[in-house]
Amino acid sequence: MNQGIIISDDQHWQPVEQRIEFSAQVGGAKVQCAVRKATLEHMVGLPLNDEATLLEAYHSVQFDIEDLIEQRIDAEDYDTSGAVVL
Repeated sequence: MNQGIIISDDQHWQPVEQRIEFSAQVGGAKVQCAVRKATLEHMVGLPLNDEATLLEAYHSVQFDIEDLIEQRIDAEDYDTSGAVVL
């Protein structure tokens, strides 16, 4: 775990973007992060059809998601809005 990156426990389903969004603190700055529904379905190997199931699936692979997010942040792999999206 990278001590300079702290993943917040503020995840929520964003239906318009079809992704679970959350934030991270990187050197004191807030960075928006997200995992797309399709990525999450691939990670858990199941179709996910409602908010409760999506959040449950997120929590089941949360540490893997956090590792991937940290790798993207370390590589400075941000999208055009400054977010990190899997």
